[in-house]
Amino acid sequence: MNAGLPDLRCTFLIADLIVVFVASILAVNIRDSSFDALFISPYYWIFATFSTLIALLVWLISGLSRRPWQYFTVSDIIYLVFAVTAVVVIAIFIMFTLNRSDFVARSVPFLQWILSLTLLVLVRVAWRYMPMAKDDGNAEEMGGREYILLVGYNPRSEIFLQCIEALYANRASVVGILDDHPRSGGLMLKGKPVIGHSSMLAATLMRFRNHGIEIARIVMTTPEQQLSAAFQGAVAQIRAEGVVRVERFEGLFGFDDLDAHPVTATRAQQVLVARQGEWGLGTPRGRYLAAKRVFDFVTALTLILVLAPVYLLLAGLVAKDLGSPIAFWQERPGFGGRPFRVYKFRTMRDAYDLDGKEVPEAERLSSIGRALRRLRLDELPQLFNILLGHMSFVGPRPLLPVDQPGNVAMRLSMRPGLTGWAQVNGGRHLSLPDKGALDFWYIENAGPWIDARIIFLTLRFVLGGEKPPAEGLLQDAYGLVASRAAEADPQSRYRKRLKDIVGRPARRALHDHDKVGFDADD
Repeated sequence: MNAGLPDLRCTFLIADLIVVFVASILAVNIRDSSFDALFISPYYWIFATFSTLIALLVWLISGLSRRPWQYFTVSDIIYLVFAVTAVVVIAIFIMFTLNRSDFVARSVPFLQWILSLTLLVLVRVAWRYMPMAKDDGNAEEMGGREYILLVGYNPRSEIFLQCIEALYANRASVVGILDDHPRSGGLMLKGKPVIGHSSMLAATLMRFRNHGIEIARIVMTTPEQQLSAAFQGAVAQIRAEGVVRVERFEGLFGFDDLDAHPVTATRAQQVLVARQGEWGLGTPRGRYLAAKRVFDFVTALTLILVLAPVYLLLAGLVAKDLGSPIAFWQERPGFGGRPFRVYKFRTMRDAYDLDGKEVPEAERLSSIGRALRRLRLDELPQLFNILLGHMSFVGPRPLLPVDQPGNVAMRLSMRPGLTGWAQVNGGRHLSLPDKGALDFWYIENAGPWIDARIIFLTLRFVLGGEKPPAEGLLQDAYGLVASRAAEADPQSRYRKRLKDIVGRPARRALHDHDKVGFDADD
């Protein structure tokens, strides 16, 4: 099957191009309500041909040709929307340049967009769910089927059913689903019915036994503590008997004891819950955060559109200077401790040469990369992070888990920022604890005027360079951290240690990982 994938990819690409060509012809026909227009003027065929050639380029550049139809998902629709939009816009531009689009009615491009997108989605859905010959590698073995009872009606149950269907269709069968939601009764999930509540576990096992079906495995996709007391009691008895296996969905993948992230999200979530009364939508702080998110979205979208030529120019410079890929990413904990990927334009060559030898740091940073870092232009891809809600224009900079300060939960209770209070008050002149204290001060005092001041100071230091923090700024920040620690725990050793720190000059020594790599600009 794998040997045929290149041929299928070529077939899918050709089919997509045919769909775009047909959709372009249909758009003209629907507009004129007759096929006669197609034979009166050759321009309609030129329009459809141009659109198809443009689609070929867009498909190859966007990577749509590498997305097989049999694995079509909702995320592919997003790629199709952007690709079809690009085809229509470029086709309009070319036609307008050639003949000012006099021979193509204004409604034709819109009809072309609708028809192309609709037909491309329909052919993928048809292929995705077309009955296929099953691989006989899972032929039923001696001993019959294993019957499974699912507990939970949720996306994880759907994933489990897909795995069973793909891997063990002839060896295992899910007989039904138990779920406690009052409205889930009678529903179906991939053909498997919800047959009762979790409290009916014992009765369900007996009912199937009367039908000659012995349940061999119970898989819980809902956490056991969220299920009924009757279910938990029945499960305890079943485990004691040892006849029927009881498993958690997560345990099937070996992730039972794995934390979601090195920086535990739970602590940040606890801070968010504790501050609901102070940061809710009905409070001044809550209204500020809501308005800030609207500002972030609108401003990021506007800047992305306005700076599109700059993105293309910088991408070309990086590609010429360093080659592919043009972007570098790192996964960092964000709002609420949830990990996300931070993107930057590449400014450094690979850390190792073709022989696997480490390249000296001084040789990795190119002249173009140095200029991008100096002007902070390598940060421009993070506008997309802001647009998606991963980041804000102003906030604590996203740090690697190993670099998170002691007040990590508080720090992750706000969206990380493109710039922040620590960056405009010392930046690379500060140590990690100093940055943590300044970030803590910002979170406690954040507001529209502070954000406006940070944006102004950011523009100033981009043009004039970084400067050491103002006198007393770090002392104020450490003093606030100490006072909050004292309120939380008067006997805290952290508070006593901070009392020694407050009043000292700001430390200028940097950790080694601050000098190089991704964090050099933070």
